Amino acid sequence: MSGGRFELFGWCLFTVSGVMFLVAALRAGDALLLWGSITWLVGVGFFLAGIRSRR
Repeated sequence: MSGGRFELFGWCLFTVSGVMFLVAALRAGDALLLWGSITWLVGVGFFLAGIRSRR
């Protein structure tokens, strides 16, 4: 596996963790955790867009 594939796989795992935090926030009804997980996912999206633009 090349370095770029490892990087992409890592960001995909970060995305999965963000979705799990989002689900936990919704189940708990915690607004701060909800906004934190949304911010996390948007940030990961920016990093993934940067990876895509390099290819």
